[in-house]
Amino acid sequence: MPIYEIKNTSIPTKIGVWKITETTEELIESLENKGFDTTNLLETKNQQRLKQWLATRLLLIEFFENVTIIYDDFGKPHLDNNWFISISHSNEFVAISLNKEKSCGIDIEKISNKVERIKHKFLNPSDLKTVTSLSDLTIYWAAKEALYKYYGQKEVLFIEHLFIENFSKNSNSFKGKIKMSNFKLELNMSWEKIDEYILVYTL
Repeated sequence: MPIYEIKNTSIPTKIGVWKITETTEELIESLENKGFDTTNLLETKNQQRLKQWLATRLLLIEFFENVTIIYDDFGKPHLDNNWFISISHSNEFVAISLNKEKSCGIDIEKISNKVERIKHKFLNPSDLKTVTSLSDLTIYWAAKEALYKYYGQKEVLFIEHLFIENFSKNSNSFKGKIKMSNFKLELNMSWEKIDEYILVYTL
């Protein structure tokens, strides 16, 4: 079953995860059966990105039958029905977060050595005190990506502006903080492991 998980984490947040097992043709056919015009999609050369795009739209249809994704000047996605949305994809997984009342952020990342090589770009001294494994690193990376998507504007430095607090291996909940010069916010966040991936989202 392609839909890995759909759940209401808390009112009004909704999370959907799709594991892509279909061919591109099967995904296109599924969208067409739901009345979606796929005429221009066949021109897309990157098949993995095309499959992720198709699966994202199919997943969104599970929540709303008729809705369009639009992007603002910063590249942040929005829905034309006034719901907030955040989108993430990694290899065969796509994930979306929906919120009726406020912005949201979600990120899914595969646990791999890649995050070890870039940790200097997103870990600050306070982070280093609690990060002891590759899984921890991936959680922090995904969490800061989710915070970045929540904020939705440019000129964010992960080390200087995004912070993780109260993280514990014994809990799936922690705090995320955005500290910009003109914007400060603390958010409840949650994480979970799906296969060899880490999913993190704001609540």
